[in-house]
Amino acid sequence: MAVSNVKKERHSGMELLRIMAMALVVLTHTDFWALGSPTSQMCATDMARAAYQYYMEFISIICVNCFVFISGWFSIKPTVKGFANLVFQILFYNIVIYVIAALVGYTSWGFGSFVTHLNVFVHWFLAAYVALYLISPVLNLFIEHAGKRQAMVTVGAFVALDVLMGWTQDYLYFMGGYSLLHFMVIYLIARYIKVFGGKLFTLDKKWDAAIYLLITIVSPALLVASYYVAPGIWHYASLLFWYNNPLVIVMSVYFCLFFTKLSFRSRMVNFVGASSFAVYLIHTDTLVREWCITDYSRSNFFSHDLLHFTGAVVLLIVALFVVAVIADQVRQWLWSLIQSRFFSAGTHN
Repeated sequence: MAVSNVKKERHSGMELLRIMAMALVVLTHTDFWALGSPTSQMCATDMARAAYQYYMEFISIICVNCFVFISGWFSIKPTVKGFANLVFQILFYNIVIYVIAALVGYTSWGFGSFVTHLNVFVHWFLAAYVALYLISPVLNLFIEHAGKRQAMVTVGAFVALDVLMGWTQDYLYFMGGYSLLHFMVIYLIARYIKVFGGKLFTLDKKWDAAIYLLITIVSPALLVASYYVAPGIWHYASLLFWYNNPLVIVMSVYFCLFFTKLSFRSRMVNFVGASSFAVYLIHTDTLVREWCITDYSRSNFFSHDLLHFTGAVVLLIVALFVVAVIADQVRQWLWSLIQSRFFSAGTHN
């Protein structure tokens, strides 16, 4: 996830991508994460809801790849101050949420429960991203010093390993994309495209959008059709929704490339984009996600029509961004105090 100390450019296209990617994170969490994937019984009795879930999941499954792509596009440049900022963001929301939950009686005060809640690395994403943050200088050096052909062959080999050895069969612990290894692959793809380019990556942005939309529309449709004509294939449906599914990788790249080619400026977009990470830290917290995501999604999905559920999800996304942006102003103010105290303006650590 592109968070602290990632170089930013003047236009707002990539900040809009950051916002869209976080909205997609919330969307995917309200789908399979909260509801579970459609069962054969649901497909048999209510294919409309099953198809809806498949489409929502396939639309949003690019979210994590997009965040890592943003980091690779701008190139993470780790510093002591940058790492401290990243850690502070994570701990700020972790501690604030615990204190609020204890004050309202949602959880009990206690050193043991506090320490347990403080273990933020129960979130696989945070563990993988922090590791990527620390290892990024090695990846940057490789792209900076490799020739185009060497970089293309090496990155291509990494992609092949990710797909062939980590997608259908997880021999190398790519874990379906839920891992540092997959993050490294997406990061290197983004760095390669940014540094070396190529005809496949300089298409008009309308073709970038068309590639993403074509795969998004056709893939779930074929999946639904397979339930009727080839049930044996349908039982492997979960493979479509791994981050290292080659279709998902292609979708992620072209979705991101579309936004790299937008050249508008918007203070509002930049303002909201700067607090996107807070949306993730708030709604995935162990004291929040059960009632905010799981209970909310299930109550709206199984008790109302799909139009109502869609509206409820949009409302949730908007509410999370509003809360995150407001809360993040406090976090940014506190960080400015810490920064002025421990990291003087003249230092480069």
